[in-house]
Amino acid sequence: MSKNKDAKRKAKIKAQKAQAAQQEQARIEHIANAVMEICSPLEPEYIDDSKTIDVKGRLILWQLGMIAWNLALVGHKDIPLGDLDKMSLDEEHRQIVAKAVAQLIRRKYELYPNIRFSVANISCPFVAGKPRLKVSIGQQYHDFGIPSYEEEKPQPLTPEAILEIRKKAGLPQVKFAAALGVSVKKVSAWEHGKAVPDEEETEKIRGMGA
Repeated sequence: MSKNKDAKRKAKIKAQKAQAAQQEQARIEHIANAVMEICSPLEPEYIDDSKTIDVKGRLILWQLGMIAWNLALVGHKDIPLGDLDKMSLDEEHRQIVAKAVAQLIRRKYELYPNIRFSVANISCPFVAGKPRLKVSIGQQYHDFGIPSYEEEKPQPLTPEAILEIRKKAGLPQVKFAAALGVSVKKVSAWEHGKAVPDEEETEKIRGMGA
């Protein structure tokens, strides 16, 4: 009797382990497919299969996808400058990488906001003669939330700031107004806090102070 119970217990444990292994494999495949999906819009820029299957291009793109995926898990919108410094890139390639990673981060938020397992490593094996992304999963993160992508409007210029910009430019009100295409009366009103420049005027003023 006890032998039957022991056998059933072992069989149950074995079945649970098998189920857990299947779930883990399904999670791995799902995350691999998700990373490939967020990277798909950039494939024409990184992958060239015209002569042969471009494994190197895929690995570069998927590496960027892994970086973006993990940054999104901790609430980033862009790649930190320190991470870019570690890549030993020239300025042109730094900008290319930063732009690509920012785009991939945003796609992670849009397409897979609820997957919180990190990607620890990637490789590119061939499956049925085709290159596929293989990932190993890292730790699970709690929800850091999705940062806002609404365009941030600059703070309005204070009267003191407008006056400072004009003086630094070395211009009297008449020439300052002429440069901005507005009246002297309007400039005086700005500097005395009786009116505020609109967005276009603000942009021009800031440009004169740059």
